[in-house]
Amino acid sequence: MTAGTMRVLGGEVSPFTARARLALDLRGVAYELLDEPLGPKKSDRLLAANPVYGKIPVLLLPDGRAICESAVIIQCIEDVARGSGGAEASSLLLPDDPYERAMHRFWTAFIDDKFWPALDAVSLAPTPGARAQAVEDTRAALSLLEVAFKDRSNGRAFFSGGDAAPGLLDLALGCFLPALRACERLHGLSLIDASATPLLDGWSQRFAAHPAAKRVLPDTEKVVQFTRFLQGQFRVHVS
Repeated sequence: MTAGTMRVLGGEVSPFTARARLALDLRGVAYELLDEPLGPKKSDRLLAANPVYGKIPVLLLPDGRAICESAVIIQCIEDVARGSGGAEASSLLLPDDPYERAMHRFWTAFIDDKFWPALDAVSLAPTPGARAQAVEDTRAALSLLEVAFKDRSNGRAFFSGGDAAPGLLDLALGCFLPALRACERLHGLSLIDASATPLLDGWSQRFAAHPAAKRVLPDTEKVVQFTRFLQGQFRVHVS
């Protein structure tokens, strides 16, 4: 990446934006957050930067080029750090072993394709039956991620397999923690806890306490208010 300040098109409460911001923060890369209004109408700035999907986040390089999709942004940041010799083994966002890298990418895709849609539907499902199914699907996904943590962490603090810093898979799931805690508060649920998912429960506390996460992740109450706004927009009735 060329020298200069990076810019991130995104939103403060967006978990996908948080992924990109955390990756930059963990790599010590200075950036500016350009707030993109969250709503059905896309700004001309966003559509110009991401004409294919029209979604946040977008990482804008100092030379004007754009990189889209949070997982792609994280891996690009990692590739640059490795290529410049700035990546220490204790702070790798992806492991060195090719098989482990593949597993981290696999579970990141699972989080995006299975876990997040289920969690999102808990608050935005159109009917009580659909909401109940979404809760069941969320818990099933978390059960699988509990096993994934055991397999990938090697008994250490993070999915990355280390104690010092989180990696790609930690960021992929961890940036949804504010949304998950907001969902629990809004609907009187317990999704990650010591009884159902003890490994994820401990991990979630360590991730939320990491200095980079504390700098970037939004407050749960802010996410609660935003979720209520979305429920109003979609006319979701929650008893």
